[in-house]
Amino acid sequence: MSRPPRYETRPTEGPLWASEPFRVFFPLGLIAAVFGLVLWPMHYFGWWPIYPAIQHPRLLIFGFGAAFVFGFLGTAWPRFLEAEALRAWEVFLLGSLWLIGQVSYARAAIGEGDLILCSTFVFLLVILGRRLFQAEREFPPPGFAVAFLSVLLAAITLLGWGVGWAQKSPEWFHLHRLLGYQGFLLLPLLGVGSYLFPRFFVSPGGAGKPESAGASRRARWVWISSGIILVSFFVEAFVSTRFGNLLRVAGVLAWCFGAVPALLSARSPSTRAWTLRFGLGLIVLSFLCRVAWPLEEFAFEHLLFLCGFTQLMLLVADRVAHGHGGDLKGLPPKSLRWRWIVWLLLLTAATRATADLVPTTRVSHHIYAAVMLVGIFVLWWWQNGKCLWNRPPEEGGG
Repeated sequence: MSRPPRYETRPTEGPLWASEPFRVFFPLGLIAAVFGLVLWPMHYFGWWPIYPAIQHPRLLIFGFGAAFVFGFLGTAWPRFLEAEALRAWEVFLLGSLWLIGQVSYARAAIGEGDLILCSTFVFLLVILGRRLFQAEREFPPPGFAVAFLSVLLAAITLLGWGVGWAQKSPEWFHLHRLLGYQGFLLLPLLGVGSYLFPRFFVSPGGAGKPESAGASRRARWVWISSGIILVSFFVEAFVSTRFGNLLRVAGVLAWCFGAVPALLSARSPSTRAWTLRFGLGLIVLSFLCRVAWPLEEFAFEHLLFLCGFTQLMLLVADRVAHGHGGDLKGLPPKSLRWRWIVWLLLLTAATRATADLVPTTRVSHHIYAAVMLVGIFVLWWWQNGKCLWNRPPEEGGG
């Protein structure tokens, strides 16, 4: 890619919700997340007979997480390639397959849901790959290529669950869990973030370019850090939990220093920039906690999923929604709602960790954490929901 992308698609006659599918998938993802959360209080109150230990993470990762990945890539990928926007039938079929997979998870048909979601991911790869062949450019930005490969890796992982490869041994089961739950979200966040995150450190409404590494340096460190993180999953599954998480810390720090130096050197001009830096710091902290306490997997994974992945996904979705349907330059530097979201997520993660560290609190803290996270999603929707229905601003976009 010899010149910066113009972030435009070829002219099409499709509806807005198809050319910008985040308008469809962000609400669907929130619905899946809320359903996956309320399963806990419903079960404890006797309204849901199935213990949702497997349904809950599947709905949160491959419901909520997948919908946000679909919405973002479906919107941004054609624009970075300057290819044709998604068509209505593609978005409709992609959303239908995703929905059928969520219904299978809700029915506790986990293997069936895994295979359906595998097919859904493959269909997304076909959609994105078709735009790649249409493009006037040879390749997408390296971070988007990493996101593409992470979708492929998730499809392989879902296939492995569906056909039973994960049951070969405890080590293979653990590897599938790491690749599916952590890799599917961490790699796209770092890949796309190498391009997007420096923009958080430009003052709202201010002029100038974001402080960013050069394109070749950014590409090199995105691939190096992604490779380190991928190797770390195998090390944790087959060698050592401590060494695997130390490698993951090294991979994230290498990405920060090499691909996004603004995270370490730039001043935070807004609440959102501070939120981004805080969320990435908590991702590193969650891995360090696993190094110190390797047996407490679930307690510290919720620090990763809630304060890391969920916080950053909502932050990226906030920027996409305001960039395409709001006034991105007119956002005030300080945001009281985002401060509430950050501290409520931290409280939710602490509550959920307590449920695993102190077994006598498990039932009550499962309920408290679920209710608080639902409240966080409602707060995010209250702030951003209207942007999903607005027409794009005349100048520029996400």
